[in-house]
Amino acid sequence: MNNRIHIEPDLVKQVHNGSSRAFEKLVNKLMKPAYYHALALVGLHDDAVEVSQQAFIRAWNAREVMNPTMPFYPWFYTILKRLCLNAIRDRNRGREIALSMMPDWIEPAGMDDPSKDVLRSEQSRMLQDALSRLHADDREIIVLKDLSGHTYREIADLLHIPNGTVMSRLYTARRRLKNEMEKAGYEYT
Repeated sequence: MNNRIHIEPDLVKQVHNGSSRAFEKLVNKLMKPAYYHALALVGLHDDAVEVSQQAFIRAWNAREVMNPTMPFYPWFYTILKRLCLNAIRDRNRGREIALSMMPDWIEPAGMDDPSKDVLRSEQSRMLQDALSRLHADDREIIVLKDLSGHTYREIADLLHIPNGTVMSRLYTARRRLKNEMEKAGYEYT
């Protein structure tokens, strides 16, 4: 799945200047990615909806301080991530979060044969369960790279970390995910 996010610079400038119509276009374009990124971090559907909505409100209220010449999504993602981390902290339930409402698009790739629906469903469930047992930072980087299709550079920009750190964190997160999948009985072929 490739969900790279491109926001036209002119649209960002219009939002910066207070155009509610331009902001509505921006929200419509970013609604799904914001929700899925929030869901990857907070793990619960209702929290992801709430946090992503709050992020848009905060972005609108802070539009005058954003730099309209810089890419919009990394700036917005910083707001979204902070709100997600606050929601996790406020929930005070530790680092393990159930992902019972993971979106349908999280399923192993390359299985187009309809006769394999049962296997696909089971693998998807195992993946969801394994992701739910990962720390939020591991889920975040896996979702950004493997499920949303961002490049290393885009992830580095979103997370404000060097490219090499992205590669290192992704390697570690994938290794942890693989371990969780193996604990659940998934066999790699």
